[in-house]
Amino acid sequence: MVTFIATIFVFSLVILIHEFGHYKVAQSVGIKIEEFAIGMGPIIYKKIKNETVYSIRLLPIGGFVRMEGEEEDVQSSTSYNCKTVWQRFKVIAAGPIMNFVLAIIIFIIISFGFGVLGNTVNQMDENSEIYKAGIRPNDKIVSINGDKVYIWDEIIYDLLEKTSENLETPLDIKVERDKETLDFRVNQYTRNIIGIYSKSEQFETSIVETKDKQSPAYKAGIRTNDEIIKINNIDISNFEDIRLAINALNEDKLNITVKRDGQELKFEVVPKKVAQLGFNTHVEKSFITTVASSFYKTGYYIRLMFEFIGNLFGGHVKEGSVGGPIQIVSMIGETSKLGIYPLLNLVALLSINLGFFNLLPIPALDGSKLVFLIIEKIRGKKIPIEKEGFVHFVGFVLLITLMIFVTYKDVVRLF
Repeated sequence: MVTFIATIFVFSLVILIHEFGHYKVAQSVGIKIEEFAIGMGPIIYKKIKNETVYSIRLLPIGGFVRMEGEEEDVQSSTSYNCKTVWQRFKVIAAGPIMNFVLAIIIFIIISFGFGVLGNTVNQMDENSEIYKAGIRPNDKIVSINGDKVYIWDEIIYDLLEKTSENLETPLDIKVERDKETLDFRVNQYTRNIIGIYSKSEQFETSIVETKDKQSPAYKAGIRTNDEIIKINNIDISNFEDIRLAINALNEDKLNITVKRDGQELKFEVVPKKVAQLGFNTHVEKSFITTVASSFYKTGYYIRLMFEFIGNLFGGHVKEGSVGGPIQIVSMIGETSKLGIYPLLNLVALLSINLGFFNLLPIPALDGSKLVFLIIEKIRGKKIPIEKEGFVHFVGFVLLITLMIFVTYKDVVRLF
């Protein structure tokens, strides 16, 4: 029930804000709104006010603003197709822009509540490579491998995500210390993981859960509810013992003994080496930092979306990186258990994704409508509505097909 309520809240909010952007700007330029709908499919509630139908539909997977003259050639002062190119451009662009505005507002709310993790080093693990290289608390990290960093999210991305495929290459980190700029060459700080999680919240038992079917533990044969009792020659009694043993052994192969249904089973597991940080950064709560970082964070995630699109076309995106509705619902359900702030953060990220995706020049999306308007401005005359409508219809069919495909992949991953 919590997942259901959270899902409705998240989808409704990001879609409502998106459509409200179209609606409000269309009103401001004098376009007649025929219907303002949240959701798709059969109408479950509607209200008519000032000749506009306000409706809520059964499926919370979209929404729309139907404007006079948008889909047929209506000659009227309140018709969409009788407005200037710039007026129509503003109407179409307003939806995605409002998604970005929502993200900024949410990040500001979160930042005022918790502060912002910046780029000034706070606590450090003295065994970490970054400490061994000479970086110290209160150093301000300026750049990593030439990429400027301002917030914690960027540090994580540059140190963990970008380096995940090449853990042997040292990092060039530039810091500011006492108004002086210093350069450090830092070896990557790594640890072994096998992809297991504790079944107990307090980590007091060694009963594990294997969520990822691609993890080393799952591939080796370890399953959820197995109780790990030995790793190599080390006896295990709780989850902390497991973590310490894996890190202490630091071997290419681990012999893990588990108890399952009263039987002892042995598995050979090949750990996966991953990067880790070995430090954290100071929390900043000033008004200027809070607001500025919220704008910056939104821009940062938009930049990540551009990088993702580039990697997608370059064939560098791993299988499973693209999820559909089921994966999003699962993500919302898991996040809702963590509290309101993590859920709000997810809303912001999904809102950015929705805004960015809608700006892509894919037929049926806002981005393609903007492209048609740009073409109209360049050629000096309108593209016939029926021709543009056909292009958008084909795009809509392709998008539905894509959604069915990624949903199928979600189901396959579940089972």
